[in-house]
Amino acid sequence: MAIRIAVVGMGCRGRDWVREVKAAGPAFELAGCVDVDAAALQKVADDFGVSSAQCSVALEDVLDSGKCDAVIIATPADSHAATCEAALTRKLAVLIEKPFTLQLSDAARLVSLAESNNTPLMVAQNYRYLRSFRNVKRLIDDGALGNVAMVVCHYYRPFHTMAESLARLSHSVLWGVSVHHLDALRYVLGTEVTKVVADSFTAPWGRLPRGASLQLMLSMANDTRVCYSATYESTGHTLFESGQEFYARFIGERATLHVFHRWLILWENGKLPRLVRRGPRKKTEERILLDQFERVLLHGEATEVSGRDNLQTVAVLEACVRSAVEGRSINPQELLRDY
Repeated sequence: MAIRIAVVGMGCRGRDWVREVKAAGPAFELAGCVDVDAAALQKVADDFGVSSAQCSVALEDVLDSGKCDAVIIATPADSHAATCEAALTRKLAVLIEKPFTLQLSDAARLVSLAESNNTPLMVAQNYRYLRSFRNVKRLIDDGALGNVAMVVCHYYRPFHTMAESLARLSHSVLWGVSVHHLDALRYVLGTEVTKVVADSFTAPWGRLPRGASLQLMLSMANDTRVCYSATYESTGHTLFESGQEFYARFIGERATLHVFHRWLILWENGKLPRLVRRGPRKKTEERILLDQFERVLLHGEATEVSGRDNLQTVAVLEACVRSAVEGRSINPQELLRDY
């Protein structure tokens, strides 16, 4: 029998999930679409052939209908905790968009609720499944770089036009894009963050809310050091890659790996640099997550992106905020000891 999924939040990501669920074949059935904006629901109905009976402005009506087995949450970040709790309380499985929550205490409470109810809880950290990051992880795991001592990572986007839900949050670039990169770094390096020194700010010419730019220094448990920066306030390069620029450099004892958007270049000691092919994209990152969701629901298999695992990412995010506000280094592992 198909897994009946309700999608909550009809913004860009919610629409992505509606499309993926409808395209997933017999394993999944779209049970409903929820948004407080009736116009957003109507647009989804028109664009994806969703019936009016499947659309609702009231979350509780869908959750209590008895017609869904699981919920995908793609609401604004500051409503994630309440929406997730509403689903988990009803013992409905949850796949929630990043960031899981804005506070570590909320994330820990929701993980505890899911585990006490024996209810699957996954966080949609889809950057882990980008072919570039999967290949970085493969090369590191295979020992191509040797011990990785340093990582330098930069993201630039000029004059980003923010959704209202993101613009009203402090440290906007952290919740918008840095959460992706920081989780992916945890994943590819296979270790946890033990120290964060952060500065969150707005450029002097900035037209965005405070926190649209971020600089970090991270120490990892395996002694790797990471220098990271991200901004929605860059200038120039507006015609390249839709105005986005991403670069990462992984420096190891045997080789350095350069990642520039979708291009990977491995430069081994004493050799000429060579291009590393990413391989074909057989499935979207969202479909990979849906396949995991199916296996968790039907077979109880472990997932790489469980709520429990994502507590580490949320702890890093909270350490970034605290460090930027308090002007001192923060150890995410010490934050987690309270939970």
